[in-house]
Amino acid sequence: MKSVESQSISHFQNGVSSSISLSEKGSFKAWMVLGCAWLFYLYEYILRVSPSVMTNNLMTDFSVTSTALGVLVSFYYISYVILQIPCGIIVDSLGPRKVITFSAILCVIGSVAFACSDSLLTAQMGRFLMGAGSACAYLSCAKVGAEWFDPSKFAVIAGMTMMMGTFGGMFGSSPFALLVNGFGWRSAMLVAAFVGVGVALASWLIIRDYPKDIEQEGSNPSQAPLLQGIKMVASNPQNWLIGIYGCMMYLPLSAFAELWGVPFLMERYGIDNELASRGSIMVFLGMALGSPLGAWLSNYCQSRKKIMSWAALGTLISFAVVIYVPNIPLNLMFGILFLGGLISGGQILYFAAAKEVSPPHNSGTTIGFTNCLVMTSGPIFQPLLGWLLDLAWDGKVTAAGMPIYSLITYQYAFSAVIVSLLFSWIIVQFVRETYGTSFVAK
Repeated sequence: MKSVESQSISHFQNGVSSSISLSEKGSFKAWMVLGCAWLFYLYEYILRVSPSVMTNNLMTDFSVTSTALGVLVSFYYISYVILQIPCGIIVDSLGPRKVITFSAILCVIGSVAFACSDSLLTAQMGRFLMGAGSACAYLSCAKVGAEWFDPSKFAVIAGMTMMMGTFGGMFGSSPFALLVNGFGWRSAMLVAAFVGVGVALASWLIIRDYPKDIEQEGSNPSQAPLLQGIKMVASNPQNWLIGIYGCMMYLPLSAFAELWGVPFLMERYGIDNELASRGSIMVFLGMALGSPLGAWLSNYCQSRKKIMSWAALGTLISFAVVIYVPNIPLNLMFGILFLGGLISGGQILYFAAAKEVSPPHNSGTTIGFTNCLVMTSGPIFQPLLGWLLDLAWDGKVTAAGMPIYSLITYQYAFSAVIVSLLFSWIIVQFVRETYGTSFVAK
């Protein structure tokens, strides 16, 4: 009988399952199963970024400043990060059908708790539940891709999965702002919960764990137990460098597009949240297109490191222009944000680089470990930027008592993002080139 540890990465070895259905791989049914998994990933991403268009509402309703708001929003990432490494075990043990269905229900419960919260603590617990429900989303999609498609399609499916997440970020911006402005943020979150019920129902009815003629095999005898695999991955300095690089490079999404970018643009241009949220959409759209483009450029240039370095430098320059250069017309600003998102898409190579410096049988653990480091950008930098805003705040408030942050205050806070992007460019110089190489035990 397979141990839980051996199951944790059995279907992620070399990124694919050891046996795949000859009759159903790549079929319409396979795309239906994958499409339903993508639907959940898109849905959870909407929940993740939704606070970006309701910052003013949340600060007013809960009578909090930016520091407390940043902490509130980051509760999503706290549970998300904690569960990243165990997700490999959970998905392999229960299968994507049960995991996605249960996860969607957990997101629904979190959304309802958040919408009905009468205290900051209740709202934090709602965000925490949403993050916990979302934690297995990407790995579940990877699991479906591994079991239902030919191994040669896996890289493309992984890139398309990332695109679906960024599309969710786009839906969580302007379209969700319309909902918030029309019905209030609490009603908007209840609508999101209702949609989640539909996602859970569709997942249970459509998703199947494996093609019907797959026979699961025993665990690979060369596969290390989970704790031994984690120790092996964590003891490699290259994995830490790559993960920290990814953490810094994820800031244009986690710190700007997902939370503080909308109020920054509202203050800079004197516009409402609906129009300002288009800036976040541009970042997500750029990222959606930049991720597969970065992978193509990496293969064309035969280098992971070069593209990762160029992405860091280009993202740094783009967002420095966004934050500091004065008198930029709004439409041009949207174009620069799109360009910044497009360039930052090259960061996605951190998954490929991490897998290429680790043993193939630890690929699932490596993905979880890397994603855990990357996603710490949320719980660290969302509250940090809020604290920096409060630190530089001049004390002005609206008639409703909500703090008013000036453009200079936002620029001061966003300096942390610029410094971090510079650090990402420096740290990638110490990452070993991995293109065309395979792990060699030492």
